[in-house]
Amino acid sequence: MKKDYLTRLARWARWMLPPQEAEDVIADYRDILEDEELSRELGKPRDVIRPLADRHAYRTWLAVFVVLAACILIPAASPLPLGLYPVWFALFSPDGFLIPGVPMFLWFMIAGLALSLVWFRPRRGEAKTPLPRSIFIVLAVLLAVMGLVWWTFWQITLYLEGALANPIFHLPMGFWWPLGRVYVGGNLLTFSLEWSAIPLAAVGMVGLVKARTRDRRWRAVYFLSLSAMMLAFAVLTLLTSMDVTSEPDTWYIATRQICLTITALGLIGTGVSLC
Repeated sequence: MKKDYLTRLARWARWMLPPQEAEDVIADYRDILEDEELSRELGKPRDVIRPLADRHAYRTWLAVFVVLAACILIPAASPLPLGLYPVWFALFSPDGFLIPGVPMFLWFMIAGLALSLVWFRPRRGEAKTPLPRSIFIVLAVLLAVMGLVWWTFWQITLYLEGALANPIFHLPMGFWWPLGRVYVGGNLLTFSLEWSAIPLAAVGMVGLVKARTRDRRWRAVYFLSLSAMMLAFAVLTLLTSMDVTSEPDTWYIATRQICLTITALGLIGTGVSLC
């Protein structure tokens, strides 16, 4: 019972208090729980921690959390029945947002990376600890997802090259993609890319929460999840584009440049986030 209470109290302390203050409070209440009489007087963990939190600092953290969450949840909401469908067209619009020629996806990624790096920056006197093994496992899975998206884009490139070389081929919606010896329907492919945003957003949110309550370097999981989502949407935009004014080769050349930008920014940002 005491262990369960301390676990819940530690979660609230790390969520509502600055890191060092949270650890001091957890240590104090670990000693308090050893005293039977004092432990009986304790209320709910949240009610115990709330008076200790600085209201301004906590509200600032909540504002940062909302912005970081919005960067990954707004795009992820697009597949939902009441979501911002189809948000990926706006994300990769060449008209840009705020600055002409700068697509919206870059602002989502830059905001997510910059704010997470600034907020979860190293503290003075912070001792360097080994990276949790679970971070490496999650990052490896996310890299595999990005690799799978790149492989899918490569298959599209091969298909388009064949279509350009042979005018008999055409590219209707719902065509069948030759993936090695396995054929995957175009509708299934677009469905997979579209709905991959949900699990990627969930993983990113876990990374964001753990960056606050566990280790600041979990921010790398948050940012790589955001990068993988944007990469999937970039390929999805190519598959669902209704633009008939440009040639197919210009579609995938432009998409390749966007995918390279997302991948480079994602890998660099993830590497910096692990420091």
